[in-house]
Amino acid sequence: MNEQFDVVVVGGGSAGCIVAARMSENPARSVLLLEAGPDYATAESVPAGVLEARYNPMRGQSPDPDPKHDWGLSVKGKDGGTIAAPQGHLIGGGSAVNAMMSIRGVRTDHEEWTALGNPSWGWDEALAAYRELEDDSAPSSEIHGRGGPWSVTRHHPAEYGPLQAAFVESCRNLGIKDSWDLNAPGAEGVGPIPMSRFGTKRISTAAAYLNPARHRANLSVRGDSLVARVLFDGESVIGVELADGTHIDAGEVILCSGAILTPAVLQRSGVGPADILDGLGIEVVADLPVGENLFDHVSVPLLAKPREGAWNPDHFSMQTAVRTSTSVQPGTFDAQLTMFSYLNARTTGEGVRGLAGEGAANLENVAGIGTMLHKPRATGTVEIVSTDPTVLPAVDPNYLGHPTDVASMREIVRMGWKVLTAEPLASLLGEPLSMNAAIIADDDALDQAIEGMVAAVYHFNGTCKMASKDQGGVVDETGKVYGLRGLRVADASVIPTSPGSNTMLPTIMVAERISAFAGKPPAAAN
Repeated sequence: MNEQFDVVVVGGGSAGCIVAARMSENPARSVLLLEAGPDYATAESVPAGVLEARYNPMRGQSPDPDPKHDWGLSVKGKDGGTIAAPQGHLIGGGSAVNAMMSIRGVRTDHEEWTALGNPSWGWDEALAAYRELEDDSAPSSEIHGRGGPWSVTRHHPAEYGPLQAAFVESCRNLGIKDSWDLNAPGAEGVGPIPMSRFGTKRISTAAAYLNPARHRANLSVRGDSLVARVLFDGESVIGVELADGTHIDAGEVILCSGAILTPAVLQRSGVGPADILDGLGIEVVADLPVGENLFDHVSVPLLAKPREGAWNPDHFSMQTAVRTSTSVQPGTFDAQLTMFSYLNARTTGEGVRGLAGEGAANLENVAGIGTMLHKPRATGTVEIVSTDPTVLPAVDPNYLGHPTDVASMREIVRMGWKVLTAEPLASLLGEPLSMNAAIIADDDALDQAIEGMVAAVYHFNGTCKMASKDQGGVVDETGKVYGLRGLRVADASVIPTSPGSNTMLPTIMVAERISAFAGKPPAAAN
């Protein structure tokens, strides 16, 4: 006889740890969380490299990333090259390996969401949800939350490493204003990044949400459990099948495997574009645009070797950033400059492009500025190429595939170049790598250089679009998949447009709100 649970949550990442914790608050509801990667059930069992907040323990950034914590995904570049896209393969998912940036989305994001048929997702509702989940050290209680599960803090200027302090001063010298609180509504300028850390220790959603709930008798957590597909009886969910063939019965399944792997699970289950499913011999359960509408933020790293004394291993890799808008997309917060004190190209992989360039460059330590486009207009695709759950899908983000993206990225790179070559930052760095003033000055040359330097930011979203069905929606505003009973999505894949911010905090907010919808009686959730 198969095991049976009221709710099975697929994916123990940034969203899944939250959903499992929230759904198990009702002691009458049995909940199983399945994570494909390792589960570290206690704080003491988490590897030191994962807990370390000074580096991001992923390819191309950490000096020694653990490959078992990474899905090993690569995506297609505009020039046909291969781009590394690290994805967390462990409990906590992306929140266990990322840069810990807890930056909110902005009002214009939510105007886009509501225009797509999601009236419950306006800015007022989002701001209330952010305040509810936060435990923020910032002083303004009208803007920030206190006592929530998600700790947010900022580095004090006295804690900045030399490169970070010089970045801030160079920005000021160029007329970029100070903004101590980059999460204040409408705030732009240069300042400390809101981060989920405690001292030099990382805070993941596994630590903040899941671990405090593990004692509950109605909650089970299983690592090393790869889900092959969701099982249906007609249009109703009846459970999931694991990669080893095990069947688990469930009254409801909530997918939280992220914007790349959630659509892959759905497509293997018969939920997706009929032409893709037919081509692989998969019976179509629901013909929906699953895997379309893929967004990722776009990065062009401006890099240089730090001069002696400008960096040491005790420094944080990231502490400060600029948040602003381009003249191409005013008011959208489409532009971000993030100062990196440390990147490691050697760990990216030979012939694969990452934030620090290609691994073949064998650069052990480069610093510089990540110039990032946060409101791309081009969309890409995620498509499975096999029914085997161990085979990763084909991912084409379609970077810079829209004229607005090209114009915005050109302006953002030039903004970053001005900072990189301004004093005092320029004096702490060697000659810039892969970019020069002549290229920066020429539109055509710059566009060509950008095309060959584009890197993934790993901020994937949109592939299970939350929108009205006539506007390409896969799920409604409560996360329910159209036309099916007992199936929801509650991760970054439902975020319908590219946020004007890093995606972790919007994903946490989405997971909190969809958990609340899912926890209500059926009549109240509609």
